[in-house]
Amino acid sequence: MSKLHPPEDPVIEGLRGLAAMLVLATHYAHLITDQSGAWGFASTGVDLFFVLSGFVFAPYLVAKPLHYPAHLIRRLFRLYPLYLCALALYVGLKPAATAYDHIGSHLLMGHTLQSIEIASFYNPAFWSLPPEVEFYLALPLLVIAARLLGVSGLVIAAVLGKLLLMALADPLQQGLTYRAIAMVHLPGLLVEFMLGCFAYCLSQKVLPWHRWVLVCCALLCLLGAERMFTLFLVAGQATVGSLQFWVAGNMGLMAAIGYTLLVAGLAGLTIRSAGLLTVSIWAGRLSYGVYLFHNAIGHIVSQYAPPLRGWTAWIVQLACTLVLAALLNVAVEAPARRIGRRLANWLQQRSVPHLGLH
Repeated sequence: MSKLHPPEDPVIEGLRGLAAMLVLATHYAHLITDQSGAWGFASTGVDLFFVLSGFVFAPYLVAKPLHYPAHLIRRLFRLYPLYLCALALYVGLKPAATAYDHIGSHLLMGHTLQSIEIASFYNPAFWSLPPEVEFYLALPLLVIAARLLGVSGLVIAAVLGKLLLMALADPLQQGLTYRAIAMVHLPGLLVEFMLGCFAYCLSQKVLPWHRWVLVCCALLCLLGAERMFTLFLVAGQATVGSLQFWVAGNMGLMAAIGYTLLVAGLAGLTIRSAGLLTVSIWAGRLSYGVYLFHNAIGHIVSQYAPPLRGWTAWIVQLACTLVLAALLNVAVEAPARRIGRRLANWLQQRSVPHLGLH
């Protein structure tokens, strides 16, 4: 089994690309169908992103020393420059009279603290960035907790926290509550990051023939989750019962369990095809840009290009998204990451390790 560091693992990079494509697919589904079904379930690509983040940072929870300031610098230069580019584009697509109405909350990553309208004002996909940032900020506390409870103990604690938030919910209450806000922030989503950490630990121990057992179990789990999504959330839209409410509230968790098994089974596999290796690496490199910009491209193409329908529109928008993501990866994303790494390395070389955290 290859012991590549998770960020360098081409399989993990390929799975990042898959996550971005799933989210794109669910947002472009209206171009080719009126039915939700599997297209709606593709929105769980966000949950795959969360699992992958947990996987990548799991070594810190296991044994790797964490230099917190350097970690924050790397994360800042990884997320924020391209996010600013995306935010500027979405502001430009808004009518001038309202374009800057919620710019402050989005700049500070507080757009998911007030209302659904504000959270999705510029780009619905922006909702997942605050919990990602919160995970980065909370990493030292998670490291300490993992040393006390172990990764498995943290997973159990996170599951219990998620279930507690669900138990406190009132299915008939439609207003914004502290519980509802917590569900789309780290308290409600920590379990998915922790499942990614568990996937990392499992991947370090799995035998070669176990891999395909995990992959098969993952596919069965994801198929079952998709069937439940279709049964309770699509076929049962007319009624809102307690069972449907629980399925809706835990759909991301059920998908994350399947993705956990998939990541644990595939991580570290050697890709022998040079072409497939290149595709996997580039899929990971473009995944963040695809995630941030695909809704903007959909708006631009539908508003300013000749009328397109069906799969033609789907393919054109996908192609434009990939081109824009590639251009910005070269012009903004990759240079910003290099600067962040250099600053982080400079800071690490001038500091003294302390208590295993640095």
